[in-house]
Amino acid sequence: MIRKAGPARLPRAALIIAGGSGSRLWPLSRAQRPKPLLTLDGKATLLAQTILRHQPLIPREHIFVIAPTALQPVFKPATHGLIPPTNLIFEPHARGTTVAIAYGIAQIARRLGDCVVAVAPADHYLTPPSAFRATLRGALSLAASQLAIVLVGIVPSSADVGYGYLKMGRPIRGGFEVERFVEKPNRPAAERMLAKGGFLWNAGIFVMHTEALARALKTHCPGLPEALDQISRMAPDKARARFSKLRFDSFDYAVLEKSRGLLAVPARFRWHDVGSWEGLWKATHRPDSNALQGSVLNLDTRGVIAHSPRRLMVLLGVEDLVAVDTGDTILIARRSRSEQVRKVVEELKRRGLRDYL
Repeated sequence: MIRKAGPARLPRAALIIAGGSGSRLWPLSRAQRPKPLLTLDGKATLLAQTILRHQPLIPREHIFVIAPTALQPVFKPATHGLIPPTNLIFEPHARGTTVAIAYGIAQIARRLGDCVVAVAPADHYLTPPSAFRATLRGALSLAASQLAIVLVGIVPSSADVGYGYLKMGRPIRGGFEVERFVEKPNRPAAERMLAKGGFLWNAGIFVMHTEALARALKTHCPGLPEALDQISRMAPDKARARFSKLRFDSFDYAVLEKSRGLLAVPARFRWHDVGSWEGLWKATHRPDSNALQGSVLNLDTRGVIAHSPRRLMVLLGVEDLVAVDTGDTILIARRSRSEQVRKVVEELKRRGLRDYL
């Protein structure tokens, strides 16, 4: 039985997770220039776009960003003027999405009390922002009234095994109950779900009442809430050491796949997980066009992503390529194989070439 909240209106907040390394977008995405700080339009970063599209539905003062402590030097200037400086939360160590969500929302709850929090990645491409806010408004209302965790579902375009799948159940207040959640199924299972219908992709955007999260963590991640409470009262050195020992799977596996009583709302916006060069292409360009940034001369080319801010890059008679020159590295790859760029990062690590990571 789903219980309804007492307060008619709870504070709204947003927690934006900015910890992804983006290895499949190497060499633009690097250890000290993570994917959330990339720009698709030469203007605003993905992180800035994420912050801005939550407003004014969620006030600037209630928007928080969580990032690794090691990246303070890059995230502090990147969020300057976008959120209050005290709303930038740093994790002592990167420990995955379950710990990031639990730690971030614990920090928010200490300041706002019981509230409804929208959790979103900092590196997705969504459009238009007005449709995103309309979807989020419904999810916030549903989470507040039902004391629930609410997911955002995307109509699948293929049997992609990189996403979670949620089975649509009984309608409820502009959304629906989630009958089943399957994180990253194998291809035969994904194809069966697509053929059967009634399944949506998980967009990785969650809206939750703080009480609902507390219940879920107590049930599925025993020891985590208590550990975070202890860490909050420790001296910095001891807190970092204790934090480094936290071991929990991703939020999708550790909480969502095991939970009952999940709710969801269908997305009203276009959504792309900009996880690779091919993903970036699908999000922003037509098949017969090119995506060129910097000093690039193209002659008789099609379907090329090219980036060269310093030197002249000349493209002649080529198709479906990724060509990126960052000054210290050059990547040339077929777009269709761009998902495998992370293998380059793994090989650089194996060879000890950390200056290029």
